[in-house]
Amino acid sequence: MYAPNKSDVLEEAKHRWLGIYEKLAPELVEAQRKPGKAFPCPVHGGLDGFRVFRKTAGTTGGGVCQTCGFKPDGLALLTWVRNWRFHEALQEVGTLLGVKDPEGRDSIAGKTRQVVPRQVKQENKQPSNEWLRETMRKVWKGSVPLTHPSAEPARLYLRSRGILAWDRPGLEATVRFHPALSAKVEKGRADFPAIVAIISDTEGAAVVLHRIFLTAKGEKAPLESSKMMFPIPSDRSVVGGGIRTSQPGEVVDVCEGLETALAIETAMGLPVWPLVNAYYLENFCPPPAVKAVRIWADLDSKGRGQEAAKNLKQRLWAMGIKARIMLPNMPIPTGAKGVDWNDVLLGRGPMGFLGDDAYRAMR
Repeated sequence: MYAPNKSDVLEEAKHRWLGIYEKLAPELVEAQRKPGKAFPCPVHGGLDGFRVFRKTAGTTGGGVCQTCGFKPDGLALLTWVRNWRFHEALQEVGTLLGVKDPEGRDSIAGKTRQVVPRQVKQENKQPSNEWLRETMRKVWKGSVPLTHPSAEPARLYLRSRGILAWDRPGLEATVRFHPALSAKVEKGRADFPAIVAIISDTEGAAVVLHRIFLTAKGEKAPLESSKMMFPIPSDRSVVGGGIRTSQPGEVVDVCEGLETALAIETAMGLPVWPLVNAYYLENFCPPPAVKAVRIWADLDSKGRGQEAAKNLKQRLWAMGIKARIMLPNMPIPTGAKGVDWNDVLLGRGPMGFLGDDAYRAMR
């Protein structure tokens, strides 16, 4: 059986991923042509949950879906999109590029090599780390607490989600409001009010800002994606970290989205750390003093939220940290991608949390 080495295939695939996707996964072509831009997920659809990594588009070809998770390279993307096993993706790409395996074979039996030209390496237009840090410092300096009179768009938005926990003392240390942040629109750029939050690393050090763009009336801004992180400085990482909305104690509550975290706090009075998405939740690393973690998972139709929570729970127990998963006890509406705890708050109020015996878990 043709069995090339992964490292050989990835090396040969450098700057050829566009051609590879044109042959093997056409649904990835547009995202590969515009790395960093949000597109519908090639697996479950939606509007803007998927993107190819901008910095590594030419070299490794990976990407991420906010629901389905992190795919570190093009082989992982193909395995996911085509529903292949890993060795099938390895064989298909290896055959396409004529990569020889340790036995000297260069293709799957019956298939021949096709010419996939190398892409011209594009200059990385990622802003410098110094520029990113200075820009984010200015944004944070220009922000105000959610209780400030000018933060009414944020309060209107949160109230529309049933959230009333925006005035809790201490929240302003990580979650605030900015009256006018620039965002890309169809014809140039425009300013929108926004909720801004600090995403910290595993040590609790601030790394990058997360933004939820709004309108003056407290609605989501009419953008391709109303939720965006600044680019992460290349010398830092937020994997394992999150938005620390409170000081860590022996028990920490975590979830994916900021709205979900504040919805749980509204219903239960418990500060919750939003970890932004399923991938970051799956890789969360609690501070040293933490003895137990309660995981308020999303109930996704594709199962990604449950999978991430389960993987985190298993890893935490292996570390000697107790963990429990809390799933919404609500059916997923027809045509919806899933439900989260903010949906529970909107649909059933605080009693929807008590009915699931939520408060007694690990407290």
